[in-house]
Amino acid sequence: MIQATNELILGIDLQEEYTQVTYYHKSVREPLTLSITPQENQPLLPMAVRQDAEGIWHFWNGEPETEENEDKKDRVRISGIYQKMTEGKPVPTGDGEMKMQELLAVYFGLCFRLPGILTQNARMHVMVTVKELTEELNALLNQALAQAGIEPDNIYLQDHLSSFFFYTVNQKKELWYQDVALLEYENQEMVGYVLHIDSSTRPAIARVEKAAVQPVNEEVRAGRSEDEWKKEKDRLFFELLKKVFERRNVSVSYLMGDFYSKSWAQRSIQFLCYKRHAFQGKNLYSKGACYAAMERAGLTAGKGVIFGGRDMVQVNLGMEMRICGKENYYPLVNAGVNWYEAKHVCELIPRGEKQIRILSTPMTQGETVEHLLRLPGLPERPDRATRLRLAVTFTSPGTCRIQVEDLGFGGLYKSSGLKWSREIDLGGRG
Repeated sequence: MIQATNELILGIDLQEEYTQVTYYHKSVREPLTLSITPQENQPLLPMAVRQDAEGIWHFWNGEPETEENEDKKDRVRISGIYQKMTEGKPVPTGDGEMKMQELLAVYFGLCFRLPGILTQNARMHVMVTVKELTEELNALLNQALAQAGIEPDNIYLQDHLSSFFFYTVNQKKELWYQDVALLEYENQEMVGYVLHIDSSTRPAIARVEKAAVQPVNEEVRAGRSEDEWKKEKDRLFFELLKKVFERRNVSVSYLMGDFYSKSWAQRSIQFLCYKRHAFQGKNLYSKGACYAAMERAGLTAGKGVIFGGRDMVQVNLGMEMRICGKENYYPLVNAGVNWYEAKHVCELIPRGEKQIRILSTPMTQGETVEHLLRLPGLPERPDRATRLRLAVTFTSPGTCRIQVEDLGFGGLYKSSGLKWSREIDLGGRG
């Protein structure tokens, strides 16, 4: 159930040619995808901007200038923002240059001003989704969103396959009680992904597999006429679908974009829809990002399913410690969170121990593993007269960094200034 709140949730899908923005607020029943203006049903926002003669930024559709007056000409026009973003270099602006995070901050600001999402005193949460999330891109997007006015704790990032998962599990359950297929067209290839949810575990675990790939470039076309090429594409798509559905029970398929068309995919689409649901659209990723941000913001409950994607932490990380006089398990990081977001800071008071014990338990069946961080040089003090700060971060989905700092103990014992750290390979033994 969606909770009533004044939170404003945005899911932003950045792609090479365009961006889509989906939002949720208590004023609407379900997430909505926006257009530049209310009058036009065009949810594809160009990945290009221009700054007019008065210094105001706008989306730029690539149209040439018609104004002959030099004083009215645009100051700056920048296209290909996605490619520039992946390169991360400063962007020339004619009389100077902009840092990439500054340009992205401008671009996100335009997204935030789209009609329909300006609500008074709303607290904004933003999830950005991209095809592949790298460490460099993570840092850049965080900087840009913070510069655009979003609180760091309300910034979330994930890749497209994670957004596919969140979109899927927020549909009617009868659409995903079996496997779910995603059919993409990318880099002149037809690609089929399959989302499978293993319900034998508690909680259930979802994974996405790239099931089949079929190039459809000029080399494959091999000089065929337009009519011959349509028939060949239909055949190739049909063969790809057979590989995707082979030995799988697929209940629903999603076709991304407008590449797949009934004008040529006649036999293959008929096969696709035989005893299966099939939907075609372009905003699956931005909607999935919006649903994910809604869950992060606490507006919706989880579906009892953890996504085991390539960017997800695969283990539960915690410690055994005494809390309120009783021995308890204290969780540090839970499995199923994006490793870029996986972090925890706490303070603890050891009872004479000279080491920290971290426990990792796989999200699937598996033994708990103990990892030790020894604290050589820790000053000798009375029992329970030392305070330590423990910080956990991740450098990859399977590698975490544990950092410990001696804080001393109030006015009784000054901090020694000592710090200890260890990187733990969570696929191995401690």
